[in-house]
Amino acid sequence: MGTPPSTAETFECPSCGNLGFGRGEIVCCDRPMERVTDADVGVTQPDLDEVMRSIFGMSETELDICLCVMEGGEQTVSELAEQVEYDRSVVSRHLNHLADLGVVDKHRRLLKEGGQVYIYAPKDPDAVRHALAGAFVTWAREALSLIDSLSREKTEAMVDRETQDAQWRIYL
Repeated sequence: MGTPPSTAETFECPSCGNLGFGRGEIVCCDRPMERVTDADVGVTQPDLDEVMRSIFGMSETELDICLCVMEGGEQTVSELAEQVEYDRSVVSRHLNHLADLGVVDKHRRLLKEGGQVYIYAPKDPDAVRHALAGAFVTWAREALSLIDSLSREKTEAMVDRETQDAQWRIYL
């Protein structure tokens, strides 16, 4: 699947201040962007639980259930509920969320005696990493959009509407 997303770096354009995220050389304003080090941004490195909870809404229980599917292979809700000692409804809700996230596969199996049961199976780990990385980039883009709107709102609030003169000097 190519280079893992963890090798991506953060870049900043020295001309306009645009940020980029990727591998290799990234160009902006017809010049290569400069790498931004972790020390430059002052943010602590998140742990996996924090990322899964904050970005994907995955609880610790859901992560446990996910790992059970990854380690145990195909399983029904009842089998997993027995294994993790949670109520079937809780396990079912979490499994459906995991399937929506693309972390596990969900398929229906018809029973010989009639009826049906849903089977949850692990996805290929590379496919899961790729899906989560894509979802993270989308989340990060939306988060940056929110931050950008906050900056605009703050700037607009500090400008006198009649004269359009800044009341304070703002450094973004």
